[in-house]
Amino acid sequence: MNLHKLQKRINYEFKNIDLLTLALSHKSSNNTDNNERLEFLGDSILNSVISQYLFLKFPLVKEGQLTRMRSYLVKGETLTKKANQINLIDHICLSKGTSNLSSERKSSILEGTIESIIGAVFLDSSWEQVNIFVLNFFNDELSQIKSDQEFRDSKTELQELLQSKKLNPPNYVTEDSTKGFNSQIKINKENFSSFGRSKRQAEIAVAKQALKYFKDQNG
Repeated sequence: MNLHKLQKRINYEFKNIDLLTLALSHKSSNNTDNNERLEFLGDSILNSVISQYLFLKFPLVKEGQLTRMRSYLVKGETLTKKANQINLIDHICLSKGTSNLSSERKSSILEGTIESIIGAVFLDSSWEQVNIFVLNFFNDELSQIKSDQEFRDSKTELQELLQSKKLNPPNYVTEDSTKGFNSQIKINKENFSSFGRSKRQAEIAVAKQALKYFKDQNG
């Protein structure tokens, strides 16, 4: 596998190329030596780097808004977009069956692989270097973010609404379907269900249904 182009696209050259190879190895292609542990590490690093950046850049913004800003920056759609910008799917090792999945079904694979690469960069270098790498990689998104934006999605808004009513947060039951994902929640004996091309889209859609119901009830 020629990884020279990918390293140019991410603007980082690995000293230990085996780390990048591991970061690109999906569990479908290798059940033992794959990128799951690197994904775990990279997820934590990504959240830490973005948290530090937002904390320093927006000294007057409160914790709740900082949390929403971070969630907006590291959400699955953003990671998938970044992965597509560097044609990452061309470099990921997948089983034949997984390779034939639709692009929508591969979104979670792309998200996880971006996080795996971040974990690999950290192991290949240092905290200072991976911090620079993440900030450079997300430069476009970071340069556009403003504290007065509305960052709440339907899931967040629903959870806040239920908390205000002293109700437990919903339990999302989300399952694969042939064309995407189906998600269901139950609140106060009311059942809601919806479909989405990704797990996140399905859960946001079903949360939007529940929100509409409660707003109509109060209207």
